[in-house]
Amino acid sequence: MGTRKTDVDLIVRRGALRRFHKLKQKAAELPVNVAWDRRQQDRRAESSEVRGDRRTTDRRAKPPFTWEVSDFVVVRMNRARA
Repeated sequence: MGTRKTDVDLIVRRGALRRFHKLKQKAAELPVNVAWDRRQQDRRAESSEVRGDRRTTDRRAKPPFTWEVSDFVVVRMNRARA
């Protein structure tokens, strides 16, 4: 059995064990990859001046509603870049 390419990743919040196992079970026959969020903390938690930083605004967007409500986020892979 070869590895299949997936177009969609489901990233599950750390510690959401039930959600992770349920998504793995439900997506077993679908071209979906279910994975844990690897981040251990928010790297930008502290606001500090960075010399030479030309950005005027924070580029981070608000997480999708599924992150807050259901402990996961859907990521569609762009195969043109992969």
